[in-house]
Amino acid sequence: MEWWKILILVVLAFVIIVLAAMYLFQDSATKYYKKARNLHFKGEKAYHSGNFDASEKYYKKAENFRKRARELE
Repeated sequence: MEWWKILILVVLAFVIIVLAAMYLFQDSATKYYKKARNLHFKGEKAYHSGNFDASEKYYKKAENFRKRARELE
């Protein structure tokens, strides 16, 4: 392969990696709502198993994520 073809492939790969990183690390309301849903589910599991302190912690963390998501909307 010629050197300029390799250079084009390297630049293209770099651009794809940068765009993927931007997409994965951006703040979005959907991402925070999903985290809140998962934490709420963990809180329900802890509550039903009798661990009320842990369930309260999960519920508070979930509420913080919901608050952050509402700020982003």
